[in-house]
Amino acid sequence: MKSLEYIPLVLLTALLGVLVARRVARTFPWFMAYVSFAVCADLARFIVHDRTVAYFYVYWCTDGVYALLGIAVMYEVFRNLLGNLTRLGWHRWIFFLMIAVSIIITVGRKATLPFGLHNRTIALVILVEIAVRYLQVLMFVMLMILVPLVGLRWKQYASGIALGFGVYSTIALITTTRLSVLGQVYFLSWGWISLVSYSCTVLIWIWFFSTAEKPDIPWSGTSVLSFTEIYNYRRLIRRMKR
Repeated sequence: MKSLEYIPLVLLTALLGVLVARRVARTFPWFMAYVSFAVCADLARFIVHDRTVAYFYVYWCTDGVYALLGIAVMYEVFRNLLGNLTRLGWHRWIFFLMIAVSIIITVGRKATLPFGLHNRTIALVILVEIAVRYLQVLMFVMLMILVPLVGLRWKQYASGIALGFGVYSTIALITTTRLSVLGQVYFLSWGWISLVSYSCTVLIWIWFFSTAEKPDIPWSGTSVLSFTEIYNYRRLIRRMKR
């Protein structure tokens, strides 16, 4: 059963190969950096898994970097998704608003941190990680709204990244909340749920990046047909009927 813990490492290695083949680094350099770091971090954890002290420091150091890279990836996804809305000046503030909301929610949950942590550094890492999870969920919700409104396609790399993080972060927040309530009794279940959900997330990314991305259709900032165009079409139809 112990070997199952390294399934994400195998999947991440496969994903890294797909990203290299698709030359994703030119479009999504931060996501490429995230996956590359994830492979290295899992390898480092595997090497020191029998050394308690070394594993402790490797785990929490890499977890902190994960959180920072998660923010960078989300901003990268945000810019890619809203690239066609650059004419609208307010779009730049949406991301910072989502960060602010994530921080407010996280601070509100500070008292529910599991294990009653006394190490301030680890507590800070966990808080940042939870804030990033909320940010990723908000990005996923925004994607659900923008897909029908702006005409985005689900089969896009940015959509796949956001979908994967959204699914994993939603499950992570739910299980972390239960862990803070149930304590050590729920720890084993929390670990396995996290393992399965993250493996599914990597599979989602592999599926999205397995085919070439279709060219994006520029959005003009208007509806498909303006009111003037609809009025002219109605006049034309009336003349044809006559």
